Amino acid sequence: MSSLLCDLGVAARVIHKQQILLVQEASGRYAGCWGLPKGHVESGESPEAAAYRELKEETGMDGQLLGLVGVRTALRETQPAVFLCFDFAVSQTPATPAEGEIASAEWFTIEQLKALSWVSETMHQLALDGLTRRTVIKSQPGITQRSSDYAVYRTNLATTFDQGVTR
Repeated sequence: MSSLLCDLGVAARVIHKQQILLVQEASGRYAGCWGLPKGHVESGESPEAAAYRELKEETGMDGQLLGLVGVRTALRETQPAVFLCFDFAVSQTPATPAEGEIASAEWFTIEQLKALSWVSETMHQLALDGLTRRTVIKSQPGITQRSSDYAVYRTNLATTFDQGVTR
């Protein structure tokens, strides 16, 4: 099986008491725009570890991984781009924005989301989904023994079909 290089990005979504944690970009193309704490997966890092790292770097918050909540796929020129969003629970709520990279880290209610300028449509949609119809796909360890973490994310099909959701 041949491998394919891919632009792999991640985000950490944190919801607490009907509010979502968002960060405002301090510089660059999206300066002043809001989104989830996010970034790229580094070499030797799992997507889950990258999402945790971005949460910690951009907000100063520690979190516990709850599961996968969204996947966005795209084609950038000739390279696939995949973006994974994970939900985290946090024990403390004051956020400390990363100096230089993040202008602000704040909590927002669903009513406040409309007034924001967004980094992307994907970020806006993930925020809305988290505050209206939150669904988390929990991970399970793979059944094969491995020397590094191996997570399998899957829905409970019986529950999905019972709720009338079709593919």
